[in-house]
Amino acid sequence: MKFKHILISAACLFLTILALFIFSNWNKHILYLTSGEIIEADKAWVVFDDVYYEKGIGTLYALNSDQVDRIVSASFSSLDDWIIILTHEMSAKRGIFEFITNRTIWLGIFFVIGLIVSIFLIRCFISQDSNKKQKTDDEQDLRFIHISSQISDFKKVILYFLNLFLLQAQAKKSDKYAYQQLDNNGPLNTLVYEFKILKGGQWQSRRIFMGRIGEDSGARSKCFYVIYDDHFVVKIPPEPITDFDEYIQSIKADRRISDILAPRECLVPKLSIVLKKIPAFAKFIDKSQGDDEKSCINGLKASPEFQDFLKIAGSFAYYMDLSKYFFLGEILNECHDTKGLIEKEYKQHQDLIWIPASFTDRYGESSSDLCFELQNIFNHFDNLLNNNTVHDFVKKAWFKSIFIDHESAADSKAIPSEAIAVISKIRNQHSHTLNAFKKILQKKVYEQSLKQNNAKIQSICSRMIELLAWLFFKDVAIRDLKPDNILVAGDPSKYPQFLSSANDFELGLIDVEIAVFVGAKNNAIDQPKLGWTPFYATPTHMFINDVLKDLFDDIGYILKLQDWYAIVAMIFQAITGKKMFVSTAAVLASLGKELPLYSNNQVEMTMFAKKASLKFWKSATDEFELQLKENETILKTVHLEIFKNAKKMFRAAGEKSGKDIIGSRLSSINSQISAYDVIQYMFDHIRQQMQNENKLKLL
Repeated sequence: MKFKHILISAACLFLTILALFIFSNWNKHILYLTSGEIIEADKAWVVFDDVYYEKGIGTLYALNSDQVDRIVSASFSSLDDWIIILTHEMSAKRGIFEFITNRTIWLGIFFVIGLIVSIFLIRCFISQDSNKKQKTDDEQDLRFIHISSQISDFKKVILYFLNLFLLQAQAKKSDKYAYQQLDNNGPLNTLVYEFKILKGGQWQSRRIFMGRIGEDSGARSKCFYVIYDDHFVVKIPPEPITDFDEYIQSIKADRRISDILAPRECLVPKLSIVLKKIPAFAKFIDKSQGDDEKSCINGLKASPEFQDFLKIAGSFAYYMDLSKYFFLGEILNECHDTKGLIEKEYKQHQDLIWIPASFTDRYGESSSDLCFELQNIFNHFDNLLNNNTVHDFVKKAWFKSIFIDHESAADSKAIPSEAIAVISKIRNQHSHTLNAFKKILQKKVYEQSLKQNNAKIQSICSRMIELLAWLFFKDVAIRDLKPDNILVAGDPSKYPQFLSSANDFELGLIDVEIAVFVGAKNNAIDQPKLGWTPFYATPTHMFINDVLKDLFDDIGYILKLQDWYAIVAMIFQAITGKKMFVSTAAVLASLGKELPLYSNNQVEMTMFAKKASLKFWKSATDEFELQLKENETILKTVHLEIFKNAKKMFRAAGEKSGKDIIGSRLSSINSQISAYDVIQYMFDHIRQQMQNENKLKLL
């Protein structure tokens, strides 16, 4: 029985006693005589100098008013009169107080209460034991799929949500279930799976949408986008986590970074997003007061068996709620999605192959030689086909299939087998020229796409710089910035229109697992987790703080520049649709494989760090300059809005660089500067600070 029930019972008992007292004394009169005697009367009244009172039916008494000191009436009288009557009744032990003060009666009451309580406790014990046994039997009979650690991470996540579906459906071991991938794709190009269970002779089903995030990023952690009622990001750590306290501490560490960055949108793992879907645990959450996460943690400590619902294949996973936001990575993919557009461009303008002037008008003067080469390939096709009975316009219709990778069944049937054989031969013999033509088509389609999405891309790149400035002045280094770790926060009802204005949305963060606060004085910075994504990382990501201190005077600033490097790569990718540091990422990956050889000796590790830095920056500089040269025209068409905090950041970086040309360029950055200039100035500053000649000179 809860305390509030005891309190209510006590209040009811008190009110009952009070009601009995009032009822038994209603209309009672008490006469206080001057002699000190007290007379109880049923009625009392005063007539001139006499006081009359009744005791019993038909019995009347009279007193001179001089003999009566006071008359007290128990009806609608004052509170003072009731207090006097109460005091009188208690001292005389009459009425309800005679009952209360009787020990024999109390002994009987206590006996009855004890008997009732004993019966109640016995019944509760029996009921609880029975419920526990029933619950255990039910749990043991529930359908649960074992998830092997040997299968792919993608399948692990699918089976995890299948188990969640079976649990919500209260599926028994005897119930049949099935799941399958459907042919169609879901939102954000996710795969669609259908879960089914046979209960009571009827199939129950639901769908789940799921896709891999950052599949080509090279990151060690595996992240998945899942739509199952809510929009999830499910993250599987590279190394299994089986200790609950370690798991909770890692989430709390993320939350501390999130608190520092507030009010910037920052997603951190949450327990409640999953546990609220577990029927048994959801009841506990609904009854709890206060913060859901604290309630979940307390509940998981009190009932450790629920911890398994946060595990995938025996290891804790992280769950983040993305219901209100959009992926930057997916938005950029949509901006640069040319699927089907190249074939459309060719089909609409295929006749230009036979008109050199029109061909060069559309694809540029540099393509004129290619036009004649394509005509020569057709002549070769015609000679090999050697069939003068077919008109040229028919042969040209067959010839166009050379440039299309996947012909429709109807088109294939329209081409005779001998022509298909010749086409196959031509493709092998003239692959270089055909690929050159495809590149021209790709370039044309890309230019059209960029023109169409220019406002969006400019706004996104401007917001990338603004996010970097926010982190800069919050003294936080995320250390794993990449498109798939950045969210877009704007009015969902206005998507994607709001992307055209940098003032209508913000960029936030999805994953801060390896982030660190760098504002501590004297380089007293906590050791962050080591981790990196090769396309957006530098060698400084690979080494612990003690090694970095041997290389740099201000490691806090170096950690901030890790995010600068990532933003340079991301701006280039947002504009061109291509990764900037592909070869350099391979260099970094090879250095990462060599790293464990020096893990037991800090001196050797420091020497390796110096060599790694020199090797890395040579590759990065060469690749950066090549990419800048090849994409100069496109990069100069995108002009960025530089927010106030970003201008302040660039001025601070300029002071850090000194009075050289790099510092003056950074300090001069203002709105409407081209993306070409911004990433060049930023890259020069990063390289200057990270490749300090005095520190990195080989011993």
